[in-house]
Amino acid sequence: MRRFALLVAALLTVGASPAVACEPVSVYAAASTTDSLTEIARAFAAETGCDVTTVFASSSTLAKQIEAGAPAAIFLSANSDWMDRVEDGDLLAPDTRKDILGNDLVLIAPKSEPLAYRFADDASLAAAIGEGRLALGNPDGVPAGIYTKEALVHLGEWDGVASRVIAGDDVRTALAWVARGEARAGIVYRTDAQVSPDVVIVDAVPEDAHEPVRYPIALIEENTNETARDFLAFTSGATASRIFARFGFTPLGAQVN
Repeated sequence: MRRFALLVAALLTVGASPAVACEPVSVYAAASTTDSLTEIARAFAAETGCDVTTVFASSSTLAKQIEAGAPAAIFLSANSDWMDRVEDGDLLAPDTRKDILGNDLVLIAPKSEPLAYRFADDASLAAAIGEGRLALGNPDGVPAGIYTKEALVHLGEWDGVASRVIAGDDVRTALAWVARGEARAGIVYRTDAQVSPDVVIVDAVPEDAHEPVRYPIALIEENTNETARDFLAFTSGATASRIFARFGFTPLGAQVN
């Protein structure tokens, strides 16, 4: 009987142990993924019992922080260039980098003051916004701004609007300026426009005017652990892909059912 009691006690002790050994994970992600990735992190926690910390800013800011030793386990960038920079510094875990999302650029205006303009009409964007401001992510480093300047140069619009541009530290700043009516118009990702009730989409920026918008993700080797690997896999799974799609992203290489 004593031997049986000891066996039962041992089994109960094992059963009381945590089913999941969670390790700390910080995900450094482009500001445009704030709403979607926050929801995905909650879904991951509900499924695994493991919380992850999310840090959102422009990809340029995050890349520089990672280079300086920030404790990122995962980096999700809004373009390849900033991921390239981190990779060139030998900071990525080998064979973990992949493109997981696509996005589109759109011209927006305050909901209270819609803008009549279409890129296909070959009309002047500068004339359409008049004396107002055009809000963008900073073209000198913020991916949304880089894509936007490339498109406007290609379309022959940049010289006309350059003096009217106000550049934000990230794309959400540009969105906020338009939402508050501090800019007559702005160019942001479609996903950003969809989360603000205070702006309207005026027109889509022609896709052939700029490089495709791609979001690469990768593990940072120094801070990699099993929970980070699990979350990286989760971001390409069916649950995360459905969430990304609902927020307007195009999941790449994942089944959305």
